[in-house]
Amino acid sequence: MSNDDKKWMHLALLEAFRSKGSTGQNPPVGCVIVKNNIFISSGRTSFSGRPHAEENALNKVLDKKVLLNASIYVTLEPCSHKNTNGKSCADLIIESGISEVFISCVDPDPRTNGKSINLFKKNNIKVHSKYMEQDALNIYDGFFSRLHNNKPFVTLKIACSLDGKIALKNKKSKWITNELSRRSTHFIRAQNDAILTSSSSIITDNPMLNCRLEGMENRSPAIVILDRYLKLKSSYKIFQDNINNDIYLYSLNDSSNHLNKLSNIKKIMVNKDLNNKEFFNFIFRDLCNKGINNLLIESGSKLSTILLSLNMVDKLIIFRSGKIIGNDGLPFINDLNHKDIEQLKKYQISFLRILDDDVLEIRNHSNEA
Repeated sequence: MSNDDKKWMHLALLEAFRSKGSTGQNPPVGCVIVKNNIFISSGRTSFSGRPHAEENALNKVLDKKVLLNASIYVTLEPCSHKNTNGKSCADLIIESGISEVFISCVDPDPRTNGKSINLFKKNNIKVHSKYMEQDALNIYDGFFSRLHNNKPFVTLKIACSLDGKIALKNKKSKWITNELSRRSTHFIRAQNDAILTSSSSIITDNPMLNCRLEGMENRSPAIVILDRYLKLKSSYKIFQDNINNDIYLYSLNDSSNHLNKLSNIKKIMVNKDLNNKEFFNFIFRDLCNKGINNLLIESGSKLSTILLSLNMVDKLIIFRSGKIIGNDGLPFINDLNHKDIEQLKKYQISFLRILDDDVLEIRNHSNEA
């Protein structure tokens, strides 16, 4: 493939990245249409998942004759199942006269999974599949995890001091990291479908956990709360500032009469006899059934430690300041009870950026010992 092909697929990947976290249970797809190496149109999956990227890109082209023998670059295999207009994206591409399709990832959804690729070939359309696949997989981590593993892709976000402390022992934490780190956190929230936190974190910090970047307020994710013993009251900011977002509350007790005045809360009761692994497996499966692909954890060290000990964290996002707290602080993780160096959990660095005096680290879980 040429450098020009890479350029156009990079543009499609950027379109997909821009819509991540805003497409509901549908994957964020990017699409670019090119003819004779000249840009014609682009599109991405619409808010809440419809229309799809391909339909959006095709609809922008007023003179449909231009599409004859054009090339289309798509980050995920176009759907082969019928949409609300009665046609699939594969049908629309075939009808347009496009003669060449570049696809980054084959769609794992059984309704499509290779069917569109075969349909293109039957209609004499040249297909390049798995083109720049690894770049696209970073965008579809949650979508693939939900379909393959019945588990959202779990990211643990940590804001800590240089020596890994998230607060003073008196629980004061405002502010360990700088304003640029905090603004970046809002962008990360917008890329996730839901944020998971605990009742103890809400009681301690009274957070809002929404996206407050100008122009992106409608990108706030759903809220998932672990309130095992129904400690929370409706006066907390997380309820007052997320009235337009879904809130899922998991408890061990009957919550039918709890927080009744809040209409956006969905209450789920969990079996008391489940151990930690079974408890979180139940929650993650339930979130998958609700279409949650990417789940961000924003909580204290107790929840972080449990999820890390259970190997349920796929990615770490760490905002590390230059401040040192020492033994006067609370660590972001507690004892994991390791007895051997070979047992230590490993997260490989995938991204590093300096944010004024802070450093942003992104690390992905490694299966290596």
